[in-house]
Amino acid sequence: MKKLTAFTVHTTAEGKRCAYMYSVIDGDGNITESNKRANCVLLDESALAAVQELETFLTGRLTELD
Repeated sequence: MKKLTAFTVHTTAEGKRCAYMYSVIDGDGNITESNKRANCVLLDESALAAVQELETFLTGRLTELD
């Protein structure tokens, strides 16, 4: 099984790009591969909406810090 361990989203010329890291775990719970990396450009509308919601939330937190 693959277990997501981290991700980040940033804006590039192509659009919202998501870079993510994961580990591969076998049926006995042993980590067979770690720190695997992949990335993609987000095209799915629900994924883009989720990113926008998170960006709005974090922007709100920034104003609370003032």
